[in-house]
Amino acid sequence: MKNNIKIIKAACLSFFCLLLSGAFWYFLNNLFLWKQGSIITDLISVSISFSLFFIFSMIYLLLVDNRKIIIISSFFITFSLLVFFLRRDGMWVEIYSIIGYTISALILFTAYNLTNKNIQHDRKNSIVFHAGKSILKAGPMLLVVFAVLFSVIFYFNSPLINDEEEIEVKESIVERLARPFGNIINNYIPIYYPDMSVDEFIVLSSMIGFPFAKGEEELIPPVNMEKPPERIANYLRSKGIYDLENLNLMEHLKGDEEFRVLFLEELKELTDQTNPYLMYKYRDNLSQNWGIELNGSDKMVTVYTRLLNSKINQIPPLLRNLLLISPSLLLFSVLEISFLILNFIYSFLCWIILIIFYKSRFYHYRKVKVEKEEIEL
Repeated sequence: MKNNIKIIKAACLSFFCLLLSGAFWYFLNNLFLWKQGSIITDLISVSISFSLFFIFSMIYLLLVDNRKIIIISSFFITFSLLVFFLRRDGMWVEIYSIIGYTISALILFTAYNLTNKNIQHDRKNSIVFHAGKSILKAGPMLLVVFAVLFSVIFYFNSPLINDEEEIEVKESIVERLARPFGNIINNYIPIYYPDMSVDEFIVLSSMIGFPFAKGEEELIPPVNMEKPPERIANYLRSKGIYDLENLNLMEHLKGDEEFRVLFLEELKELTDQTNPYLMYKYRDNLSQNWGIELNGSDKMVTVYTRLLNSKINQIPPLLRNLLLISPSLLLFSVLEISFLILNFIYSFLCWIILIIFYKSRFYHYRKVKVEKEEIEL
């Protein structure tokens, strides 16, 4: 009866870890497959789900000593990642990705079993067993494997690779990455507005004084900025600013969100009033300077994406291959440094949860008498 209860507890703990692994692989899939949504939200979801998954995995590897249960449960926990990553947009992924994911799952499966063996060895051979110390010592190896796994998944789902396995940054990726950092960028680059059109960008550049669209021929400014539009002038006067001739638009665009919104509204009206032929000449100059085709109605996020891809295609093939693997190596390095700190936090949380489990009588300690053998002259 006692042995059956032990097996039931081990099975329940294993099944709970399997559920946590499913949630973690799901959120990791959303993050690394670059699905729609906020990247900050996805990062938070992955961080929380991984933390819970890792903490309870260590508790599961500590408390469960039945090798059959460990082998079977760890197989499903680790290889369940294939369910989430072998298919993308209803299609099977490339053969190299399948091999990479499978090898990563096999390494994680092996690491789980080795970690369990090492912890169980401590359990059976320590005079006084300290669960917290054992987890602290065993955690780094498993975290290294997870760092490798994250880097492999990131490499095979790089936002720089299109469906034809060629380097191409998608517009949706640029837009998704830009969305959470837009306000930060605007504090330094006041003309960063991904949703504005090319024509609006040209008018804004000329108003601020940035010569993005100038060519060989001298063009008159597309808008007359001897005095600002009436709505902008009235707004500035309401703020106590009357020297409109020496107005520094960049400073106001950086520090005044209300002014920025008003300015963008006026910008659209000014763009509609510009000379079509003059705007055509500015677009043509800008197109020649940047080396990409431009349409006046194109959004700047589209232009940024095309410009980025144009620059990438100019990189020699050898450097392009290095460009693909470098982010994965950087991710691995960042994760390794982060995990050095997180291992202490995870071990502490494991220790707290183990205390709660002990108080609730989920497990118990027992004293075992052993015979000691010595050599004597």
